[in-house]
Amino acid sequence: MRVVRLLLCVLFGCLGSNALAREAVSVQLIWKHQFEFAAFYAAQAMGYYRDAGLSVTIKEGGPGIDAVREVTQGRADFGVGTSSLVVERAQGAPVVVLATLMQHSPIALLARRTARIDSVSDLAGRPVAVDPHSRDEIEAYLLASGIKKDQIRLVDQPDWTLDSLDRGQIAAKAVYVSNEPFLVQARAHDYLLLTARSAGIDLFGNMLFSSEAMLKARPEVVRAFREATLKGMVYALDHPGDIAELIIARYNTQHKTRAHLLFEAEKIRELTRPDIVEPGYMSRGRWRHVVSVYASQGKIAADFDLDGFLYDPNPKPVPSWLIWVAFGTTLALVLSWAVLARMQRINQRLHREVAERKQAERALNASEAKYRELVENANAIIIRMDMQGTIIYFNEVAEKVFGYRADDVLNRGVVGTIVPEVESGTRRDLSAMIEGLLEAPEHYGENENENITRDGRRIWVRWSNRVIRDGADRATGLLSIGHDITAEHQLEQELEQHHRHLEAKVVQRTSELVTAKLAAEHANQAKNEFLAQMSHELRTPLHAILAYARMGSRRSAKQDFDKIPVYFSNIGDSAERLSRLVDDLLDLSRLESGEIALFAQTTDLRHLTERVVEEMSGLLADRGIRVAWADSPGPADTLCDAQRIHQVLVNVLGNAIKFSPPGSTITLQIRETTGSRLGAPGEELTLEVRDQGPGIPPDELESIFWRFTQSSATRTGAGGSGLGLSIAQGFMHLHHGELLASNNPDGGACFTLVFLPASRAVTRPVARAGH
Repeated sequence: MRVVRLLLCVLFGCLGSNALAREAVSVQLIWKHQFEFAAFYAAQAMGYYRDAGLSVTIKEGGPGIDAVREVTQGRADFGVGTSSLVVERAQGAPVVVLATLMQHSPIALLARRTARIDSVSDLAGRPVAVDPHSRDEIEAYLLASGIKKDQIRLVDQPDWTLDSLDRGQIAAKAVYVSNEPFLVQARAHDYLLLTARSAGIDLFGNMLFSSEAMLKARPEVVRAFREATLKGMVYALDHPGDIAELIIARYNTQHKTRAHLLFEAEKIRELTRPDIVEPGYMSRGRWRHVVSVYASQGKIAADFDLDGFLYDPNPKPVPSWLIWVAFGTTLALVLSWAVLARMQRINQRLHREVAERKQAERALNASEAKYRELVENANAIIIRMDMQGTIIYFNEVAEKVFGYRADDVLNRGVVGTIVPEVESGTRRDLSAMIEGLLEAPEHYGENENENITRDGRRIWVRWSNRVIRDGADRATGLLSIGHDITAEHQLEQELEQHHRHLEAKVVQRTSELVTAKLAAEHANQAKNEFLAQMSHELRTPLHAILAYARMGSRRSAKQDFDKIPVYFSNIGDSAERLSRLVDDLLDLSRLESGEIALFAQTTDLRHLTERVVEEMSGLLADRGIRVAWADSPGPADTLCDAQRIHQVLVNVLGNAIKFSPPGSTITLQIRETTGSRLGAPGEELTLEVRDQGPGIPPDELESIFWRFTQSSATRTGAGGSGLGLSIAQGFMHLHHGELLASNNPDGGACFTLVFLPASRAVTRPVARAGH
């Protein structure tokens, strides 16, 4: 509802302009519409401009639009600029700064860690992308960070996205902390955000400005516009959600999301700090700092006069009493001869006061020397900073601990010298911590954090911080006393690491014991199932042998020899089954012990398969099953032990015959493919055996190859010992091949034998005994 009211306010404000004549003015933004300019949108929507008698046009900025030129050439009455307006003023532009819209500059550098950039010093000699609004500030930052002027490579922004940075076209690019960091939140660890404040460069952010001509011709309009805009800024920062909706509904030319706008609002509030600093307030002292930054670049004189450049919203007229004082002073000079004697007495009294003051100064100097001696000889790090985080005192212990001489660090920011921007282990933002310490020192009376020495070593220091106040109880600085606790912190870390290591060992050992217990239980169960199955498989042919032997004995006694050949044939078949079973058990034992030796030679897989089909033709004919090839005939060479692969083919084809219904077809197909089923990608030779049987239950496609394990289809009447496929797969693995099971889309099972073709197998020898 509040957003609706905002839109209605905008609508009725537009309608009202026809009924009531108002001063028409325009403001030129420095960039495209976004939350950065919420002060103007809120003042327009809430009717603050209307109430001030103004009809305001908000002109969107963008690449190629110079707000200073638009204002000084009369195409706009007001504009949004940066701290570089003082350089424009020094170069002759008649601009006047009316108010600051951000107490701290949002300009920063964004770099990718993958480009081997860990600090601002790594940008020396590498391309850094900037735009006209950020060029001066970024150059000042790089110079203050110790990079020589001939090593600074500033290039124009190649794009307004992060593509050029991600492609490595540039090493870093100028960004706004309120905008681009939102785009990389999900992969923030890949990026490094570098701020000028870490080098002691603390410029203003956006500035509201106008021209001397505007201020002279329409001073009341300037005052009204300034007050309404600041009122809009307060409203926007207090109601970010409403303004975000307003921007989406009316101004969102960049198509930003609500989350992006709220992120921007949060960062702008941090840069503005309306809870601490009066909106729009500009201190002359901060402007002197800005002048000194640009003077260090040679762009402005160090003693540049700020008079006429800084707008005074409350100019003080000359008081009438001052006129009377001047008159009285003149009269006093005329009558001075009458009071000469009294002045002489006053002069004598002043001489006495001067003598007393000198004595007090000597006592004060002695006291200061005493306390300085105590400080210098104290076995503690003692550092004093001003309220901008600049080091103004550095004792001898601090010099020994950090490796800096006092002269090296005085008047430099604490962040980037002895305090890293980010803590190495915890990734804590120490730059933000120092900002919090300076803004609310009472919350950081005692703290521990990582520091950095001149040679790059990371140490841990326990700090005690106290605010220094002047006679008016205003905070003027911070006194920090520290002790090096690196050894203590390292011991704590080692103890913690040892504790975690012991916990991990306990967890690992417990897991191993549980795994071993489950494996033993599974092996015991498999052994029992195997023994039961083997008992059945061994008894079946033995019973047949015994039965037919007894029947043959009885027939022989009766001299009934007609069925004797049949009995001996059945005895032979049963003995063959028993022999195959014993052979399977022996092969299984050799596979497990690694005692099988392979004799590899180049073999035509198609010819070997056709030979096995021919050997099993009798069984195929008995079952009425046909074998068909699905591919064109031709050689398919591989390097293998033909006897073992013959045994594999017998097992696989026999399995297919066992599960195929009478009258069905078993399809064979050899193909050369490219894949990675044998570990490394490359050419593969495959033989597929497809039947038209019931298929394999999906949950048994792997377990049918387990030793002592049978498919549910086998247990329902197809017979078998459950060893053939396990042995066949073992032989394939010895050949660095694979045996896989799947189901055909139209029914039936498919077994795929994967071989290395002969050309590839030469570089990968077939396994020998012991493998």
